[in-house]
Amino acid sequence: MSARNNKARMAVLRDHIRAESAHDMAGVLHGFTGKCFNDIACMPKPFVGPKKVAERYRKHWEGFPDFKVRVRRLLAVGDKCIVTENEWTGTHRGPFLGLRPTGKRVRVRALVVWHFQRDKLLGETVFFDMGSIQKQIGARVTTPRRRPA
Repeated sequence: MSARNNKARMAVLRDHIRAESAHDMAGVLHGFTGKCFNDIACMPKPFVGPKKVAERYRKHWEGFPDFKVRVRRLLAVGDKCIVTENEWTGTHRGPFLGLRPTGKRVRVRALVVWHFQRDKLLGETVFFDMGSIQKQIGARVTTPRRRPA
């Protein structure tokens, strides 16, 4: 990848992170292509297309109205993707991935693979530890008992 492309992609990424922390949907979607996706590893299927991607962000912001994200480290830069270690924080004031609001503050580390098509974001694949979130908010996690044979 050329240094110019790299610089342009990093600017797109910075603008995206800024818009995500500001809960600026227009700013978030501005950096994406029309065929964008958001793939959260702990979710059954990715959010595909601008409407579904916007829905994903809205749900996240509803669950954590004071949500902020920052890039902790740039891990890799390739021809079609950038990989970052991110950290997001927020107070659990609304439903999130089926968890009722608790009012507890969380700090979550995540690995994000940012997929690019030319100088626009095609999508992101996000990996984070759902168990860590559950522990921080005090969620009770139960596993079904095994039925006797």
